[in-house]
Amino acid sequence: MDGVIINKTMDRADLKRPECRAVLAELFGLMRRMHARRAPYTSWYGTLNEWPSTWDHLNRGERYEPWPSNPDELRIPWFLLWEIAWLIVNTPMKRGSRILDMGGAGSLFSCFLASRGHEVCAIDLQEDLCRHAEQAAATMGWRMNARQMDMTELAFPDESFDHVFSVCVFEHLPVSGRIRCNEQVARVLKPGGTASYTFDYADPQSFGRLDTPEDVRRQFIEPSKLSVRGGGTFSDNGKRYLHPPQCFGSGRFMGWAARLHALLTGSVARRRILSGSLSYTFGAIFLEKPVREEG
Repeated sequence: MDGVIINKTMDRADLKRPECRAVLAELFGLMRRMHARRAPYTSWYGTLNEWPSTWDHLNRGERYEPWPSNPDELRIPWFLLWEIAWLIVNTPMKRGSRILDMGGAGSLFSCFLASRGHEVCAIDLQEDLCRHAEQAAATMGWRMNARQMDMTELAFPDESFDHVFSVCVFEHLPVSGRIRCNEQVARVLKPGGTASYTFDYADPQSFGRLDTPEDVRRQFIEPSKLSVRGGGTFSDNGKRYLHPPQCFGSGRFMGWAARLHALLTGSVARRRILSGSLSYTFGAIFLEKPVREEG
């Protein structure tokens, strides 16, 4: 996509691009096949529950709009469709690449990569999700394995992977963990390989702390010492789609009570509650390891 800014915050309009629409058509076909063969993938919340929680729906925000023709709108909102499509269309991959997906065992993204013929290794802290991922791979006939592992301590040899991905997991690590993980990624990535991530951006919840392009630079680019693909710096388009569930309340009084509780407990940044600026979005960053110079 020549001339398109790829390191940026989420935009629903991106899904209307021809290359993203093609990914969605392929993805929707995979979702239907996996359902037919009883090989479920995890929801956008990383669970195998058939029915999402109230928390899940509140997180989508009051103005959420389903994506047309999505075969699993109940568990896969358009936010995740954007993350998958945006990572795929902006990461050049040869068939049969060796890929590490951090924190995505059993996820729709891992399954999509495996369905395209890549060799996928998914790591996750949850043993049950790793077990489920391997069962799904066996059912579908994919080269996908899963290992219980901490993202900040990647137990792989140097230069093990052609590509490394992570879909909305980094925000759950402390800032020190994000830095440590990116140092590890640079080690396990082959020269010329890529690292592509999505993450919560401007999330007012206490664990967020990814609020500015400068935060992205300090937590992803500097620790990894990788080059930014697509050039330039991370761009914030100002669009916000999600809402922290802690601040939801039905009616004026309940909404006020929910925000007060979040303020007192510190679960949401106090300055954001006081300013009334609570919505947030996802972002994507694309990095690359330089190729060694000969001689």
